[in-house]
Amino acid sequence: MRYAVSLCGLAILSLIISGSAARSEEPISIGTNLPMTGQYGDYVKRYMVGGHQLAAHETNEKGGVLGRQIVVHEEDSHYDGAAAVSALTKLIDVDHIKAVFTAFTPVTLPQLPVAEEKHVIVMAPSTEHPDLTKSPWAVRMTPTADKAGIVIADLAAKMGFKTAAIISEDNEAVRITTRAFTAEFEKSGGKVVSDETFKTQDTDMRGQLTKIRAAQPDALYIMAPAGRPVALVLKQISEVGLKPKQIFANHLVEDREVQAIGAVMAEGVIYTALGMDPAFAARFKAAYGYDPDSNAGKHYDSTMLLFAAMTRAGTADDTVKIRDTIYNFGEYKGTVGTFKFTGTGEPGILPSLKIVRNGAYENYQPQ
Repeated sequence: MRYAVSLCGLAILSLIISGSAARSEEPISIGTNLPMTGQYGDYVKRYMVGGHQLAAHETNEKGGVLGRQIVVHEEDSHYDGAAAVSALTKLIDVDHIKAVFTAFTPVTLPQLPVAEEKHVIVMAPSTEHPDLTKSPWAVRMTPTADKAGIVIADLAAKMGFKTAAIISEDNEAVRITTRAFTAEFEKSGGKVVSDETFKTQDTDMRGQLTKIRAAQPDALYIMAPAGRPVALVLKQISEVGLKPKQIFANHLVEDREVQAIGAVMAEGVIYTALGMDPAFAARFKAAYGYDPDSNAGKHYDSTMLLFAAMTRAGTADDTVKIRDTIYNFGEYKGTVGTFKFTGTGEPGILPSLKIVRNGAYENYQPQ
């Protein structure tokens, strides 16, 4: 059954399956606290919110968790730390959520003190900042930010590149990735000859790209937390006449905005990503009409992990017990790979490499 996410002013959707058999217990309330407006709003709604919606819908269709239906309460964090904290407080005090699903370092980290005080589980599936899991109430479903930078730097060195440039969003988690790339690349004898940044709302990066062109790097590494800036950079590379031998990026090169704005320049880009279960991809596309990306899978997997932990713990209300069950879950097979939790909120998963070839996204095998 197809149920659509409207991309023009998507209304906040609460997944309550009505008309089902009478329930002896109240529904289980969980919350999303994501930037659903602004520069990243469209992306967030299509992939992150879409992943949570699909997980809740499928679970409710199968009878819910411990015989109880799931209600998803959605709030807009506005990509602002203070707004995110206010939204989380409302989700806890008014909606009585047991867990919140959030994303992006600048709005995730400020929520942690509130969650710790209130004993609410913070599921931040795609948040890569290492500090996230210093909190005893946080869980991620992605490698830490440094891992992708190290993988790309190692590949660039093995490909024989001696110089590289970076263009990235001015974001702390992104900086962790680019610093790791720089350290690993230069340790291998390479040199980063230009390192340019842009702000979240920027749409014109041609000035930065012109500076990079003057440095004549062998390789260019693009890093951003959403698809639109990646698309804009790819488009503007050709406009300023920048022609690196190789472009590297992250999984957001698969975003449909890249396909629409920078599809030609995306050809040949090598990037870090996680896997994708074909069955999940087919269900997601049947539901929404477009293919999922890694973040859709991560946000789906985090929701299903929470439900699995509730079932294993035998409770949907004791958040301490649920959290401890997640932390000691062991292996959890998700849609983007197999996670392994051994006492913390770190998932023990590493990125793999892919390449855009003839408009398709293929696994990359180094020569």
